[in-house]
Amino acid sequence: MDDTMSSYSFSHQFYQRWTCAPEPIRAAITQELKDITTLLQNDTPFESFVFNTHDLDTHIDELYENHEAEQAIAKAITDKKAKEQATAEKQQREEQQKVKAAEDARLKESARLKEETKLREAADTAQKEQQKTEQIAAEKKNIADKTTAMNANDASDSESLSIDNTVEKNQDVEKSAATQSNTDDNLVTSSENKTISEHANVANDKHINDDHSIKAVNDKASAVIKLVLKDAKLSTTHQEMIRELEMQIDDYLSEQMMLMSENLKSWLRAEVTQNLSEDEAGTDKESKPS
Repeated sequence: MDDTMSSYSFSHQFYQRWTCAPEPIRAAITQELKDITTLLQNDTPFESFVFNTHDLDTHIDELYENHEAEQAIAKAITDKKAKEQATAEKQQREEQQKVKAAEDARLKESARLKEETKLREAADTAQKEQQKTEQIAAEKKNIADKTTAMNANDASDSESLSIDNTVEKNQDVEKSAATQSNTDDNLVTSSENKTISEHANVANDKHINDDHSIKAVNDKASAVIKLVLKDAKLSTTHQEMIRELEMQIDDYLSEQMMLMSENLKSWLRAEVTQNLSEDEAGTDKESKPS
């Protein structure tokens, strides 16, 4: 019997099934084999021997049923845990999506507010620039109007003063010429020289009056500009505007002075020529009777 058991070998499937069998089942089979081995001993009474397991097949079936029930319970617990974990993960994902959606909405709202603020600031800046431009244009027009009015008044005063001086000098020249026409030939030459000298003096007086007129124009222009600049903010734009107005004033005064100079020269030539012609005519009349 021992030789038979020692020569017996198990198949590969047996080892696979044996290792895969539950521990209680293997323990029951092992106990059954031990009972058989004990029964086969010579000193074991056959009549009184009792197996530990009364019905091995039924016991194994019960063990398999218990094992399957335990596996089912374990699987149910595992499935429940997996389901709970999946539910928790789903809720977590939903929460994360809600948080992300809220953050996206907040960022979008913040970007919208920033864009509105930027547009509002741009509109305010454009409005301020337009108001500044209109203010500068109004100040420039005001200065130009004041300067034009001042130049017109000064030019009128200067021309009136020049004409009055010219009339007075012309009357003096005519009186002097009438007095000298009754003198002899020797005094005619002296009268001519005196008349030419008086005309030269008239020209000098005119030049002096012109200088005074120009000085008066410059003084009044400076007073008006200082009065205007007193309340103005001297920004870069204002300074450029002032320089442009100064250039316009210089051009205007230069043009007026050139025009006045040409008028005075023409008048001087006409008056001197006329007086010399009258003196020569008077001299010829006095020389004929003699």
